[in-house]
Amino acid sequence: MRSAPGHFSDTLLVAKLLGDPAGTVRGKPALRSYFAKGLAAAPDLRFELLDVFAGVSSVAVHLRSSVRGLQLEVMELDTDGRITSVLVHHRDP
Repeated sequence: MRSAPGHFSDTLLVAKLLGDPAGTVRGKPALRSYFAKGLAAAPDLRFELLDVFAGVSSVAVHLRSSVRGLQLEVMELDTDGRITSVLVHHRDP
């Protein structure tokens, strides 16, 4: 969890988050807090990578969460390859 925020831009926006009334997280400090809360609620959380789709300045990751099931995360990248925004899509269980 400590190294993951290094992959994100300082201006990060993550949208469609569970357990967050606004459904969004802005910035690395808020992302760290979101990760910490999620791991505290589901310490055995696991992801199975199903597929990855590359775009010009984005990547989409299809995965299965041990908590939420199937999901697709679309990440936009800046010119340095850091994630600037993430759109999280999931099916309700």
